[in-house]
Amino acid sequence: MPPIPPVIRRFTRAPAFTAIALITLAIGIGANTAVFSVVNGVLIKPLPYANADELVGIWHSAAGLPGLPKLNVSPTMFFTYRENGQTFREMGLWQRGGVTVTGQGEPELVRSARVTFGTLQTLGVPAALGRWFSVEDDTPGGADTVILMPGYWHRRFGGDSSVVGPTVTIGNRS
Repeated sequence: MPPIPPVIRRFTRAPAFTAIALITLAIGIGANTAVFSVVNGVLIKPLPYANADELVGIWHSAAGLPGLPKLNVSPTMFFTYRENGQTFREMGLWQRGGVTVTGQGEPELVRSARVTFGTLQTLGVPAALGRWFSVEDDTPGGADTVILMPGYWHRRFGGDSSVVGPTVTIGNRS
């Protein structure tokens, strides 16, 4: 039988110290891995869009309101920036929310995003079927247009391509 190395003998003489040292090392390695995973996912890993390093967010600040460090751009300011600005190639405004879809089976509350013309072009998101929003869709009095995300399209309409074109009722609007 080979002799036991002196380092191992020292660890067996103080089992409590050995256990605490091993637990401390395990917690440190685990915490380091968790922190790196978060930093990598949030700060280092690029966004899943073409030219993600060129994307910019615009917010306004209100110095007199310390509880509101960032204010979303209002629609009037967005249209002013889009029509008169010369800094950005494309611009879009979006707002998350929820809508009720009716007229096709049971009513359903669905997560939604209201977007302006330019948002999907800015992100470089292609339309699988149909088309992107147009400037006419963004004009007051223009036709209301809806884009369905692939997951909802497959779940609600079974991936049927004939859903492009017909009327869908959202809330009380067609």
